Amino acid sequence: VGQGILEGLKQWYQRRVRGHEVIPEPEVNFFTREVSLTGNCFRFNPNGVLRGKGGDYGKMQLMFFTDLNEYSDLTRREPQYGYTVVFHDHESYSSTIPSGFWLSPGSIYKADLSLSQEFREGPPAGTCDPTRVNNTYGRYEENSCIAQCRDDALMAECGCVHVAPPLPENEPGKDYRGCTLQEWATCGLRAYKEWVKKYSDVNRVSMGCNCPPTCFETEYKAQISSSSLSKFYAESKVGRLPPGYNTTQDVMENLLIIDILFTSMQVSEIREIVTYGWANFLGDVGGVLGLFLGASIFTIMEFLQFFVLAIWDALCGLPGRKKAPNHDTVSLT
Repeated sequence: VGQGILEGLKQWYQRRVRGHEVIPEPEVNFFTREVSLTGNCFRFNPNGVLRGKGGDYGKMQLMFFTDLNEYSDLTRREPQYGYTVVFHDHESYSSTIPSGFWLSPGSIYKADLSLSQEFREGPPAGTCDPTRVNNTYGRYEENSCIAQCRDDALMAECGCVHVAPPLPENEPGKDYRGCTLQEWATCGLRAYKEWVKKYSDVNRVSMGCNCPPTCFETEYKAQISSSSLSKFYAESKVGRLPPGYNTTQDVMENLLIIDILFTSMQVSEIREIVTYGWANFLGDVGGVLGLFLGASIFTIMEFLQFFVLAIWDALCGLPGRKKAPNHDTVSLT
């Protein structure tokens, strides 16, 4: 996205959002631009300060201008163009989320969101690691751990990474710097392909990335519906586009609108809890023994005491215990 288009997006978004009194302060950064493996990434509401209500009254509408004139010849040959939209918590980054929605210009989209939170059990019953909270890609998640593992492999091989992570200060002992073109051509690309090949090999048990599940995870589930932009709407936008875009066809090929809203303000929680522990096991064992043998825990202790004393008596004799005197047997005939 060019600088002029970026400023236009910023001004439009300021008018649109602040007109609905969503931003409490003028200096709030409602979006940031970052560099990811797939190019420029725009993070809306990066600080989580924007709030809304459920339904159409609390929706947020975003308008994107693709600007096809800035696409390279290589990109033009791709089967799709437009944007990849990912809904995630503001403490994580979309570059670590493998799933997303492809949105193409010429359409208006509606995204119905619902919030789900998952809590997992830690050791010894669970597999998550409660000590892992953050890493160089924000909140600790399995995907962010894999991304950091990839960066560590490139750092060990080439001394640089493809794209510097957004929060390198979370690993103060390491200097994650982006590779120069020469470093990427001579070392980085080869090391990256080798890492991808090893990681995607299903026959390998482990890649050396210790990435247990996160103990807390936030997920925004989305249902996307779409409709083509109307011809009348496109005609109304002619003359408001940047220079070089003067027809209705230009609007249909470059303009994209998405309405984002929560269908409900209810939060769905999934908790992983221990339903059968040692206490349950001992209770079941005691119940079975009491039912079939008439035994209790005290009976088991008495049996153990009896066997220990019997073995001790057989081997060494009990201390302080006098043996009965031997008597000769006289046979009278």
